[in-house]
Amino acid sequence: MRTLLLGLDGATFTVLDHLVGEGEMPNLENFYRHGTRSRLRSTPLPITPQAWTSLATGRSMGHHGLNDFVRIDLADGRAYAHFNTAKDNHCETLWKYASREGRRVTVLNYFGTAPPQELNGQSIPGFVPSRYLRRSSWPPELIPELKELGTIDVSRLGLELDVEKQALSRMPEERWLPWIDQHIAREEAWFQTLEHLMVSDPSDLTIVVFDGVDKVQHLAYRFLDPSTTPANPSAWEAQVIERCRVYFRKMDEYLGRMIELLGDEARVFIASDHGFTDSTEVVYVNKWLHEQGLLFWKEEQEVDTKEAIYVDHLKDYLGQLDLERTRAFALTPSSNGIFINVPEEEYAEFQDDLVRRLGTFLAPDGGQVVTEVKKREEWFAGPYMHHAADLTLTLRDFGHISVLNGRETVVGRSEPWGTHHPDGVLLAAGEGIRQGHEEERRDILDVAPLLLHSVGLPIPAEYEGTFPREFFEPEHLAGDPVLIGGATQAPGDPDPAQEAQGDLDEEDQEILLQRLRSLGYIE
Repeated sequence: MRTLLLGLDGATFTVLDHLVGEGEMPNLENFYRHGTRSRLRSTPLPITPQAWTSLATGRSMGHHGLNDFVRIDLADGRAYAHFNTAKDNHCETLWKYASREGRRVTVLNYFGTAPPQELNGQSIPGFVPSRYLRRSSWPPELIPELKELGTIDVSRLGLELDVEKQALSRMPEERWLPWIDQHIAREEAWFQTLEHLMVSDPSDLTIVVFDGVDKVQHLAYRFLDPSTTPANPSAWEAQVIERCRVYFRKMDEYLGRMIELLGDEARVFIASDHGFTDSTEVVYVNKWLHEQGLLFWKEEQEVDTKEAIYVDHLKDYLGQLDLERTRAFALTPSSNGIFINVPEEEYAEFQDDLVRRLGTFLAPDGGQVVTEVKKREEWFAGPYMHHAADLTLTLRDFGHISVLNGRETVVGRSEPWGTHHPDGVLLAAGEGIRQGHEEERRDILDVAPLLLHSVGLPIPAEYEGTFPREFFEPEHLAGDPVLIGGATQAPGDPDPAQEAQGDLDEEDQEILLQRLRSLGYIE
């Protein structure tokens, strides 16, 4: 059956339900009435690379290998950063599996699909520079063909670094509306691309991600969450609120058009990689580690006074750490992780002691700053466990850590800043789906089984999620039972990472690292 997954990066029911209640998203409201929904628990580290890759592969990070945007390797007393791409995903994606089994597939704006793989269908990746789009899409002639149409601004499909780097918590007020407008225009280009392909080359499985949800919420979450939206907004605040609503109205229009194009004999799923909430403080983890006598810089570090979490050049920052004396350090806000740098024989005892110390890390108000510490051996077990930080932290406001040197270890933000929450969204509607039903929270690893069943394929035996039977009417499953197949990768099969064609050169990696810095994910 024709199946579509609409990925809304960072979508949360907190915002969606409020907008539906305000009459801003009538198509989504109709989707609610005619479908099933549940909260969707994200991956242990709820960020784009780990979460979207787990959704796409049905496997946890320890198996697919993508923990963060960058991988940190320690060797010879130094730390090295490597930008993660499709070549670092060691598990087959559900669309590659579907393609092998004869299904036509379309994948748009999905993280980790560049360099491209050969498909029975087409793909255009997310998170790549505009000039890299042609050689990172499949088939290679797809981008030139879209340009020839003359109706789609293809340049908007690539990353726009000059736009992204403005999205800081202290962006001047006069830049907010143009910045949101840029993302509205970018989503329009992605939708026009999707619409064209759905009409000209219909697929059995179509997957598209709109990532502006995440970006707009990072900047303006306090104007979207009803608990923080000003009751009596200023003229400027009212304009921002309205422009954010324009963005979500467009998303609702796109949903309606997608459903129309698919027709009655189809299913639509909506999912997010994580949810959202507001972060109210900056936690300077490296400052705390320094005070604990565990981290040392080669030179005195400037004290941050701008509530920042990032630095300009990750590679330069790596070189500033005195790793001969440093026993623990954090390198990227997106990883929310601490890396341990001690001899192997001291590792277990040191790790336990650091977990204990983190439990005593208190804010000025006496509250516990770190609410959960995940050991990689317990949370990321698998052949690629070493790609995770030794400890992954959950902060009390779910914010990203800062790796800078602060005046204090915890500083309150002047204004709330949008951050990731582990609870995202999962919705489904269409043939056989229960109507008007709300299910218990599901896991992000449960989504791949849903999609594969929908397109009539067995669920691979190695998938770690559980098929959400409660999403379907019992009579549907009686007539179309869920099938469990063999492994997608038999012993001795090539690693899926090797199928990605081409690679990023040094300049491309630097451009992508700049984008991550602009979003505050890395230092």
